[in-house]
This record gives sequence, structure tokens and C-alpha cells, in this order.
Amino acid sequence: MGTFTADADSTGPGRRTWESFVDTWNARMGDLYPLPEFSSSTLDGFQGAMRSVTLQDTAVNELWGSSTLRTQAVGTHEHDHIRLYVVLRGAMTLRDPHDQGGDAHISTGTYFTHHVVTENHFHTTPEIGTRIFIFPGDALRSLVSGKPRAGQATSPAAQVLMAHTTMIQRTVSDLGPAAAHASRNALLELAKGLILDHFDDREPTFTPALAQAAKDLADARLTDAELSPATVAAHLHVSVRTLQRAFAGLDESFSAYIRRRRLEEAAQALTAPGSRLTVSEAAARWHFTDSSHFIRAFKKQYQATPAQYARRPT
Repeated sequence: MGTFTADADSTGPGRRTWESFVDTWNARMGDLYPLPEFSSSTLDGFQGAMRSVTLQDTAVNELWGSSTLRTQAVGTHEHDHIRLYVVLRGAMTLRDPHDQGGDAHISTGTYFTHHVVTENHFHTTPEIGTRIFIFPGDALRSLVSGKPRAGQATSPAAQVLMAHTTMIQRTVSDLGPAAAHASRNALLELAKGLILDHFDDREPTFTPALAQAAKDLADARLTDAELSPATVAAHLHVSVRTLQRAFAGLDESFSAYIRRRRLEEAAQALTAPGSRLTVSEAAARWHFTDSSHFIRAFKKQYQATPAQYARRPT
């Protein structure tokens, strides 16, 4: 269990970053999941950051790069695991997965999952952001063997899975054995939900992931006049009551979270260099009833009016 990273900004570009990652991968994961061999242009020109999280027999690898990745040799290792590719930026192509019948092209905002028995060649666009999940074969094989699945990464099941993954990435170094085992099991169950396009919103294990998914949606729509617990619940295909229950054990309700985040965004905009944003404009942009309502809420959160806050020295 653990996490390891490699970043071109800290280790240097090209081979120095790549070899740092490969060395650690081979030490921690190589016996379970041997890496393919990558082209020399990939190694020499790599620009980006990679982070891997391992939970027992499961791994999540996140890559953000500004250079093309391309395999050169894939070896003859026999595998029995499930891979889930979620592309967040750019695109990647898997060459002729054995259960696909032709190449698999995965573009921004989509996913592809299949049963891996032999390594596949793949390549990416120069700008790439992706999460690659590796699951043990016996956990999900019956759902995807011979029938790879593809879909939208914006589906409710996908967003809850991604939210749970983000929480694991943030907390893995603090997880004890029992918590790590529970996180791994929840990850597998949410992956099943993605494949079946459904997750059990009554399962308490998924409550934190559901709350995080709601927060992620809210953060992306803070200036949207239609943002509300009802619209987010509908987007995630759960009831408002279920969404409220997900926040019941947290420090604030979902409505309070939206209000706090809107005020944080307004505060940042008011103090941005060269900002000419007025109080009334801020109130309208972040959908407060009027300037007076905005000022009262702002003062309650920051112990200063918007005008006073904007004049504070940075």
C-alpha cells in the first residue's frame, strides 16, 4: 500500500523523470503488473507528472503530460486483470485489444475497460491527462471478459468513482490496513457500478464518494443560476434526500457548501490584481438575492464587508 510520484518539474525532463518512476514501479508493482517497454522518443522527450496509488492488488495511475507516450515492446507476460482507462484530456489508442476486434480509441471525457490477458501497445496525443485503474481479474472478469465496456466519464457512476479515487489519492498515506482494505473494496464496487451503469446510493460505504462527487459538480458550476441540491441530485441520479444524507455527517450541509464556495470565489475575484468587480456585480455573478444579502453573508464568513476585504493588504 502507498503512493509514489514522478514529476518532470522536480526530477528533470525526459529520462530522469521516466526512469525514476519506472524504478519505483518495478520495486513496488513489477511482480504483479510488469511495465511495457516505451519508445526512446517517449523516454527522451517526456514532460509531465505521474502519480500511482496502490491498495493491495489494485492500483490507480494518473498521468498528466505534454509529450506523446508510445510503447515499443509489450513482452509476452500473461495477465489476468481488468484495466479501466479514463481520459480527462487529449486521447489515447489501444492497439487491437484481444477482446475488442480493432483498436480502441479513448477520447476526452470517455472511458474504456477490458480484461487484459496480454499487454497492448498504446499511444497518446501530445497533451494527455488520464487515470488508468488496474483491478484483479477475479473481481471484475465476469463483467467484462469478452465484452469490453466504453462510456461517458460524466455518467453518475463514473463521477462517484472518480470522486472516491480523488479521496484515496489525498488520504492514502494516512490509511491504516483496515481503512486501506475498505477503500480498495469500495473502489472495486464502484468500478462494478460503472460497468453496470449503476451504483447503490443506499450503501453507506459510498456516502463520502457521493458527497465528494456533489462537491466536484458544484465547484464546476458556482456561477450557474440553476445550481442547487435538486439539480445536482438529479445529475447524479439520486434523490435530494439521499444527497442530504451524504452530507449529514459532515460539518456543513450541501447548500451551505455551495454558499461558502461561492463566497470564496467572490473573495478571490474581489482581491485579484486589477480587479474592478463591484459588490453588486459579485452578488449577481454568484447568485445572491441582492447586494445586501451578499454583504451579510460575506461579513459572516470573513468578518469584513466585501469592500473592507478588498482593501486588505495582500
